[in-house]
Amino acid sequence: MAQQRFGRIQWGDLVFGPGSPYSVTALEGLDDMPEVRAEDVDRPGQHGDYTGPDYTGPRVIPIKLGLRADSPDGLRDLSLALRNATQPQRQPLPLRFLDQNILVWAKVRKRSIPYDAEYLWRIGDAALEFYCADPYLYGLAEKSASTTAYSPSAGRTYPLVYGLTASILNSNPDFETTLAPWTAIGGATLTRVDTIAQTGNWSAQITPDGVGPNPRMESERIPVTPGVTYRALGYMRCAIARQIALNINWYSAAGTYLSTSSNTMSVAANTWTLLSSGFTAPGDAAFAQLAPTVPNTPPATAVTNVDEARLERDISSGFRSYGSAGTSGRLTAVNAGASPAYPVLRLDGPVANPAIEQIGGGILSLDATLQAGEYLIIDTRSRAVLLMGSSPRRTWVRGGSAWPLLQPGSTELAYRGSALPGAAGQQSLLTVTWRDTSL
Repeated sequence: MAQQRFGRIQWGDLVFGPGSPYSVTALEGLDDMPEVRAEDVDRPGQHGDYTGPDYTGPRVIPIKLGLRADSPDGLRDLSLALRNATQPQRQPLPLRFLDQNILVWAKVRKRSIPYDAEYLWRIGDAALEFYCADPYLYGLAEKSASTTAYSPSAGRTYPLVYGLTASILNSNPDFETTLAPWTAIGGATLTRVDTIAQTGNWSAQITPDGVGPNPRMESERIPVTPGVTYRALGYMRCAIARQIALNINWYSAAGTYLSTSSNTMSVAANTWTLLSSGFTAPGDAAFAQLAPTVPNTPPATAVTNVDEARLERDISSGFRSYGSAGTSGRLTAVNAGASPAYPVLRLDGPVANPAIEQIGGGILSLDATLQAGEYLIIDTRSRAVLLMGSSPRRTWVRGGSAWPLLQPGSTELAYRGSALPGAAGQQSLLTVTWRDTSL
């Protein structure tokens, strides 16, 4: 259930709101529409205008804080910590509204920490103003979906084998003897059942309370190396048709939450589904946590079972994500926001002349050849096309191509490409990453 209170707000390593010494006394600009930049022109000789599309300017979010300490020196420590965390920036950083499931990219443009000797014993005030050149409100969780290219010349063989024999980094993936160290979060009840299982005799069962957001189960925090790709993999089954997710939560060395990488999928009722996605640990990540999740605020009937849930270090030679059998070369991306989302596309070779079609829309075609081990990053918002994530290849985009855009709701994408000589049996992979987006 949505809540009116803003709850906790995270900026860098500082958290404002409940449970912190920085109470939020006022906040503006988050639910407001930014100033509209209209493209209207006068009607010559007539009343009114010719109206064009409306665009918004930047978003400005003022936040007022109350500082609460046990002593004057403690209050000074809070003031200095706030001052140090709100320095001028070269690039925007994430401002996270943890209990509202909202992220904005912001810069601190104003800071006021007044000194009032009459009251300055252990209580103080502060005011911050955050400037968001990008006015969009994004979901906290980064969603991802993958599929292999449909390539008639290469052919396909089923059933495909998944790399379940790689080393498992988390404890107790199969729940055959206990639930420990897994814990329930978000109002969920976690139980171990022997009536539903994908492998073995037992599975873990998440029962939402119908009130808490994103009910889930979380593993222990697992040490990871920044820049290394890890894979979240597991079987999930929901009692009703809806979305399910297998997430990785990233934490800093100090234990501060950083972000969530999400593999979200819409499934039929009472159907075991294998979710498998690789994610690269952020540059400041030191720990990862596996989190099978029932997204948003599901009803209590969305009872979800989990089996063989594991985090593994990705092994490129024998471990790939494949689309579901019967939907070769296609994936569905769900944008739960109210505005179009700009996805980031990653194409892994080997493949020649890849093309991504938005079903019912246009096609993004590339005059490119990617060898095994090469990949291409395509940012549909900035229109950047980067070989190996750094070398510009914008000229590879064919004239007349259409850039995919994820409208609110479900968008189906199809991935096609030609196999390279000598690469029989090797599949090219399309990975689409996005966040729920609103204004």
